Amino acid sequence: MPVFEPIHITGTALYKALCAWVLLGSLCGSALAQTPLVLAIPDDNPARNARLSLLQSSAVRVVPDTARMTGTGIMALDGAKAAIAQAVLAGWDIIALDEASEIAACAAGVLQKAPTSETATADRSARFARRPGQGGAKSGCALTYDMRFEALAYRLDAFVLSPPSTGLAVFDTVSFPGPRAVVWPPRALLEWAILAQGVPEVQVYDILSSARGMQIARAAILEIAPSIIWVESDAEAARLLATGQVTMAVAGEADLAVTAGIAVVVQAGKIGQRRSWIQLPSGAAPSTMPRPTDGLVAALAGDQSTYIPVLWRDAAWYAQAGAHVATGLSGLGPEN
Repeated sequence: MPVFEPIHITGTALYKALCAWVLLGSLCGSALAQTPLVLAIPDDNPARNARLSLLQSSAVRVVPDTARMTGTGIMALDGAKAAIAQAVLAGWDIIALDEASEIAACAAGVLQKAPTSETATADRSARFARRPGQGGAKSGCALTYDMRFEALAYRLDAFVLSPPSTGLAVFDTVSFPGPRAVVWPPRALLEWAILAQGVPEVQVYDILSSARGMQIARAAILEIAPSIIWVESDAEAARLLATGQVTMAVAGEADLAVTAGIAVVVQAGKIGQRRSWIQLPSGAAPSTMPRPTDGLVAALAGDQSTYIPVLWRDAAWYAQAGAHVATGLSGLGPEN
């Protein structure tokens, strides 16, 4: 349920009369038609937060997503269900899920279809164009999407003479020694491991779909496992890099931005991905649920970017390949 301050009215007849008044009717209706939407922000994105602040709407409350509710578990549906359940208990209405989890939850009926217009959908399609066969489909449950880039960053003082030039350098512990902070599950490492074999970008997920492909990725991760510090969030990976506890970090570029001046984000090899903003299911009928305004949806949408990554993450593949990925990565996680 949304968090809001209750409005006490001492005189039902008087209140009805005021709301029936022509000049005041619209004001009363708009004041009580919706309770404030509680929006949980999963990271500190200055551009997005600035857009939200311009709304200055009493109908929206913003809270920090301290629990990092992004539903990024290996099993996409399980991760989505866990994130949604915790968010409902926290009283949040709108949260961010990784796109794979959102697709899986939408297909399973865990989420409701989003009340968005055809115009808005067409706009999103243009802004988040995909390479053929790589995650272009949309589930219909997302209010909007923002764009993220998963990247490798390294400390400036760690590799002064010969710094890493691509994200694939995470696998080269000889040239680039030292601990690496990596968010579990290590999805970027899966794609990079296959790319490191010289596989074309358009074939990465075809290769990963096979048992042999997953074995290749597993072997690459296992080889550098002694140098990996597994973390639960992008923010934690960035913090370890900033404090010098690791020499490299694999995380979202927006979170790595806090290490500017201390570390450098490697541009080559970045993986583009979308994150879905979703409205949580409510016990109320869909017609009576608070609806986000067009302004709020636009504020949540990601910034325009001229950068074109070598690879877009195929969220639809991850949504369906959860068990396959879990089997391939078994025994490699933070508890092992």
